[in-house]
Amino acid sequence: MVSSVCVEHSYCFSRYQSMATKANCNRWLASPKVGRTTSISSAPLGYFRGVQRIATQSQESRRVSVGASSDRIIYTTSSGDPALRERPWKWSQHVNNGDDAFSGYFADTFHTWEPPKFVWRTFYTFLLLGLVIKRVVWQRKLNMQQTLQQIARVGPDTLGVAMLTSSFVGMVFTIQFCKEFSKVGLTRVIGGLLGLAFTRELTPVICAIVLAGRVGSAIAAELGTMQVSEQVDQLRTLGSDPVDYLVAPRVVACALSLPILSVFSFTIGMAASILLADLRYGISPNAVIDSAAKYLEPSDVGVMCAKGLAFGGVIAVISCGWGQTTTGGAKGVGESTTASVVISLVAIFVVDFFLSMIFFNK
Repeated sequence: MVSSVCVEHSYCFSRYQSMATKANCNRWLASPKVGRTTSISSAPLGYFRGVQRIATQSQESRRVSVGASSDRIIYTTSSGDPALRERPWKWSQHVNNGDDAFSGYFADTFHTWEPPKFVWRTFYTFLLLGLVIKRVVWQRKLNMQQTLQQIARVGPDTLGVAMLTSSFVGMVFTIQFCKEFSKVGLTRVIGGLLGLAFTRELTPVICAIVLAGRVGSAIAAELGTMQVSEQVDQLRTLGSDPVDYLVAPRVVACALSLPILSVFSFTIGMAASILLADLRYGISPNAVIDSAAKYLEPSDVGVMCAKGLAFGGVIAVISCGWGQTTTGGAKGVGESTTASVVISLVAIFVVDFFLSMIFFNK
């Protein structure tokens, strides 16, 4: 059935359409006169995808508003017009009594309002975290092939940088501790202080920062590119759940890899500290090792691994969440990658604070 519309305003296009689509729409709108009934079958493809609001004026006619509130065109159609049943693309549909001005204004304002991008992306990230926990913990549903591939990718990409960073951080702290504690004759406690500092705070935080910059950014860029190129929609079309295939393996891989990276980094950091203390300040390696063994407890290593597990999961979830909510093409991919790294770094320190309050509140 061919639908007819009465063009009441002859200039409109949605802000989400391409320049070519806008040009086609303008050429189509230039053909009829204002107020004349014309067929919509010749309209450009996808022109009616942005149905924003439908206000019923009478049983015979309805007003259809297409596009955003700032740039829309209004059509008058018959009540049985198939144009009224077009699938909404971005905005929701709303039917309201056109005689009530206040209700119409409120409905129009409400349905054109969008929450800030950061708010709904954060909400989606928390929702994604819940879905991953549900799949992995309760349903025990995990794509092992993808998970092993991601573990093999996360470990080698992060291990070298994390070990190098930990070694230099350990040497910096060794310089400070040896210089100050030598003045009061407490060189025998340097190993214990270095061990506690490394296991409780330095090693998991350093490895998490390296993981966020090295792997988290890559995850956000990869999933963002898949999102803007509609590869995620193709997965759904093929019957694959993006959470099971893309998100859960990356979250599990990062959460399992970071504690292992922390153990390696702790070993290298302590070795670098012992070497510097012996060569530069003349402190015996046995004194440092004995002091570390005296003050360190197995629970401290457990705290380090628990923090690594939490940091890895947080980084992966944020990177996946920001990647899967990417819009705007290549520019949007770059913005999502940058934002995911920044938010991951902030989240690391926030989670570190709460975990420290839990573990060391006694």
